[in-house]
Amino acid sequence: MVDELAACGRRLQRAGLVVGTSGNLSARDPDLPDRFWISPMAMDVGSLRPDDFVALDLATGSVVAGRRRPSSEAALHRRVYQLRTDVQAVVHTHSLYATMFAVAGEPIPPVHYAIAAVGERIPVVPYAPYGSDELAESAALHLAPGTGAVLLQNHGVVTVGTSLGEALARAEIVEWLAHLALGARLAGTPRLLAPAELDEVRRRLADYRQPPSAP
Repeated sequence: MVDELAACGRRLQRAGLVVGTSGNLSARDPDLPDRFWISPMAMDVGSLRPDDFVALDLATGSVVAGRRRPSSEAALHRRVYQLRTDVQAVVHTHSLYATMFAVAGEPIPPVHYAIAAVGERIPVVPYAPYGSDELAESAALHLAPGTGAVLLQNHGVVTVGTSLGEALARAEIVEWLAHLALGARLAGTPRLLAPAELDEVRRRLADYRQPPSAP
């Protein structure tokens, strides 16, 4: 698990979704469901090694493994896991275009069918200081079932997934959607997809996969 988290940190940095120590990521422990692993505080996300990650107790938030101080947003990750038993990983970024929408206090609208991977639009969580219990509670409540991403006002983005790969892919999709939405506004008035159109996309995505490989 910690190897996968370290690889995810490198990919986030290569994609330009994090800069330096901004952002953090975590995943539930696959063998011990009462704890999760999270990136450390104040360290370059793209340079993290497996032994830099810290395990926290889900019930208490106490450090149970690792030598580093956990991310300042540990409370947010922990609260998401408590409220969403389906979530196995959380990714938090300050990606540029999505954070522009967060700063403006505007949700990212359904300008493209790719948004169906995270919901019908990407809502904005009201501002609260980073690392606060208020922000943790509000963000977790906005990440209701069926919602894969939220914007934190004047702050950044949080995505969740049933795997670390899915949470990471959603962080990439959110940034792409934000860039697209901003460009579409410059080009004219974007046509937004209706809920029924997104429902059709989700039906199609349910079968969007390759058949199993032959033995």
